[in-house]
Amino acid sequence: MMTATTYPILQLVLASGILLAGVVDDLKTRKFHNWLFLTCSAIAFITIFILAGPQGLIRASLGFFSGFFILLPLVMLKIVGGGDLKLMAAFGAATDWNAVLMVSVYALFWGGLFGLIRIVVAKQAPAFARNMMQIVLFKSTKGIEVHTIPYTVALAFGWVTYLITGGLV
Repeated sequence: MMTATTYPILQLVLASGILLAGVVDDLKTRKFHNWLFLTCSAIAFITIFILAGPQGLIRASLGFFSGFFILLPLVMLKIVGGGDLKLMAAFGAATDWNAVLMVSVYALFWGGLFGLIRIVVAKQAPAFARNMMQIVLFKSTKGIEVHTIPYTVALAFGWVTYLITGGLV
């Protein structure tokens, strides 16, 4: 028999497991594979349906689609990749739309911080400053070399930040 405290704990474990799978896949291959997306999404929907019934399935669907649509503009602007969008959709199925929104906001902070750290460690601050000036003054990204970070790590840090600030309780 599921108690009132069991559901949030299982939800937390499920969502954390999905993000962990995404981080591991991303760090190993620099991708979030479609088979893993489908597996994580199916596990999330089935688990939430078993735990909360049709109401849970509706909430999982809202979370799934919010994960997709919240990151879609960032994918279109090439700020994050399609794998990050798929990961947040699967994550949203395990949580809810509010968690997806807050984790996405926190992840933007973490992603920016990780990007700046990478620039400093690689001693590319002057090139970064020139690139930013070119973008601001000429509104052009031609000739700019783009460096990427595994954004799934920023999403995981966003999730931890969300939990520390009172999420899912």
